[in-house]
Amino acid sequence: MRSDVTFNSEELRELLNLWYMNIKLKKVQAAEKLKTEVSEQLAKGEANDDVVKLALLIHSRHHILCKNYSEAEKLISQVEGFSPYLKEEHLYYLHLFKGMYLYSTKDYYNAIEEYGEVESYLGYIQDEIEKAEFFDLFASALYYLDYTNRSAIYAEKAIYIYQLYPAYEKKLTRAKNLIALNYIDMAEYDLAEEYLHSALQDTNTKQSVMVQASIYHNLGLLYEKKGLYSAAKRYLELALKDDSFDDYLSALYLLAKICFAEGELGRGKELYENAMKKLTRQEDEDFYWHFEVLYASNANEKNYITILGKAIDYFEKQNRIFELQRYADEMATYYSNVKNFEKANHYYRLALGYQSNIVMFHSRR
Repeated sequence: MRSDVTFNSEELRELLNLWYMNIKLKKVQAAEKLKTEVSEQLAKGEANDDVVKLALLIHSRHHILCKNYSEAEKLISQVEGFSPYLKEEHLYYLHLFKGMYLYSTKDYYNAIEEYGEVESYLGYIQDEIEKAEFFDLFASALYYLDYTNRSAIYAEKAIYIYQLYPAYEKKLTRAKNLIALNYIDMAEYDLAEEYLHSALQDTNTKQSVMVQASIYHNLGLLYEKKGLYSAAKRYLELALKDDSFDDYLSALYLLAKICFAEGELGRGKELYENAMKKLTRQEDEDFYWHFEVLYASNANEKNYITILGKAIDYFEKQNRIFELQRYADEMATYYSNVKNFEKANHYYRLALGYQSNIVMFHSRR
């Protein structure tokens, strides 16, 4: 938060800064306590309008932290009603928090629009880490929606700032991971490899099994893209040592995909069965269908088209365009090969992003 924002009292100023800092650090209990203290100060009726508006905005950010999205939206809308009277600092936080709210509620394209608005107010923010965190958020949203080049640019901006502040090494490692993913998508494999191995050397990485697993996973993805399957499998096996890893299913899927591609049918089946067991404990219908299609295409061919069709139906109903296009292309290829061109044309239209004559966009997830 900018250090020279005008507050009605030094005490309230300090409370607002501490509240925002604890929200960003995801210290929920401390943030709750500070929220109560701020409310008590505001109830005295001594704060000016600018302070009240800023407190409302920070409160909306608090709700986003706690996943109280409807409450966050109400506060954001309330502050938006003051738009003609908002100062630049308020507008910065308004667009930033609205972008975070929209992203959290899966309204990705409008989230990016809001993040784009934030940039014009960065000159009013003097805290360099605040700027780096914004670049980080924007880069993540852009990567999610496949804007690879732009995502890499903002990740690079975040890295430039984070590396100047040793206390933010964890965020630096995360940004290295993110930019590496962008470089993988851009087929800039040497740059991706450089960033990932650099991230492995960070002190916080060596102290965190989960951070290590994330980097191993991405190295597995990198080497799979390069066709270096032995290296990919080695890193994916490392990523899968702890099944509490957030991207465990993703790493498991990639390893199974490689095993099937190399003709290791037994190992591929074993990994598929492991995934099904995991999915009984951690429900994820997206990955259920990913594994079902992968398994059917390699080990259950008589049911392959039926399962592929069900997966397409599921992703179409969920409006998951990236997956829909991917599997529609797979189905179109099948029907083209068997010379059923009417059905092939239907699925090619889906694969190209057409549905009811409307061009569709996609996200990764």
